[in-house]
Amino acid sequence: MIGGVEGLTEREWPGGCLRIGKALIGVQDLRLRCIMTSYDPDTLVQNKEITRDIYRRFDAKLALNCFVIESGELTVGDEVQLVGGRACAASAAAAVFAE
Repeated sequence: MIGGVEGLTEREWPGGCLRIGKALIGVQDLRLRCIMTSYDPDTLVQNKEITRDIYRRFDAKLALNCFVIESGELTVGDEVQLVGGRACAASAAAAVFAE
């Protein structure tokens, strides 16, 4: 979870990267939201209206597909920077070709 971000701003992140400490995380695209968000964690009762609302308001896409470009240990309170452009693309390309 990343604090200090205005609601739904992350919908603009695909194609960019998140630098968190020494780690670099690529943000690929928006994805379908997991069905488990419709279950109450205490009672395990499902509220299907939550899923319907996500489909209605966000075309069902309310999550991000991400991948690790550069690994690193994360700690609570680490600064998170949204990196775009060449810095992100070059790192992502290097990671793909390294495999």
